[in-house]
Amino acid sequence: MSLLSQIRKVVKGLFFGPASIPEYCTLGLRDPQSEVGVWFHGLGAARDVTYSSVVACIRPFTIGIGFEGDCDPPVSNRSRYFLRFHERGGEARLLGEIGLRLKEAIPAGDGRLYLFETRDYNNYCLPRNLLWRRYLHYAYQRWRRSKPSGFRVVARELHALFVFYICPRPVVLVSVVDGHLGNIFPMDLIGPVGAECFTLALQTTSAAVPLMERSRRIALGSVPAEQVAVAYELGKNHRKPCVDWDRLPFATTASSAFGLPVPHFSLRVREMQIENVRNMGSHKLFICRAIEDQRWADGLQLFFMHGFYHAWRERRAPL
Repeated sequence: MSLLSQIRKVVKGLFFGPASIPEYCTLGLRDPQSEVGVWFHGLGAARDVTYSSVVACIRPFTIGIGFEGDCDPPVSNRSRYFLRFHERGGEARLLGEIGLRLKEAIPAGDGRLYLFETRDYNNYCLPRNLLWRRYLHYAYQRWRRSKPSGFRVVARELHALFVFYICPRPVVLVSVVDGHLGNIFPMDLIGPVGAECFTLALQTTSAAVPLMERSRRIALGSVPAEQVAVAYELGKNHRKPCVDWDRLPFATTASSAFGLPVPHFSLRVREMQIENVRNMGSHKLFICRAIEDQRWADGLQLFFMHGFYHAWRERRAPL
């Protein structure tokens, strides 16, 4: 490396902060993850919604939370709701929080799915000065790779999304077939919102959307951590209307209920019946009913998380 390149690297580090803190990263964890807890505040005692809170849309950034029973949050701009993200175990440190505004509630299985837009946010994973330097770098990177057809997320909502991804999110491969057409692609905007209710948020421009809307049947194969390269490679299928199953770089097995082709390496296979599709903005929200849930193997699952939490996690790792 030349002297000029070294100087540029030092200056860039001083201005943007360490490049070792990426915007997002992956990690292998047991499913369900037990590192971070998500708590809903604003209705009496705090409620643990770690496994019932999902991303419903990116623009506008909308969070879905499933509630069952007699929970009925009032719809009012004066009502203050929060999500708080805590370390599980240890000192239960507060890692971040998102202020919420209730938008609407819709039926979901035996309960209701409450959709919240974001008011504000706080991220405590890194010192504030370093946070904003990294925000600036991420914004610069997005500007360089932006496409005219893409959607832009306002900074406040994007930074709230970073907080949401303090809680690691599992990655699955979604299989869908309609007649002679089929596709398989990775997703992480997914999650349960009730005992038998599950949601997926898929960008409206994804070529897989029409397949899912017509078929109404999908299978989700949990991705082992060691298959991270395969998951990234299949990301290109979001731009394809269909795939050639015989040319995939892995063997597939038919799912038990719908007979959909799912990766043979799947740790867990869940089959879903799509019952409702809502246009949320940049994404369509698929509200599903779980039909079958099988564990095929044991191992670490691939999770997606924000780099801020990963940096905090690395600092807290035992020597």
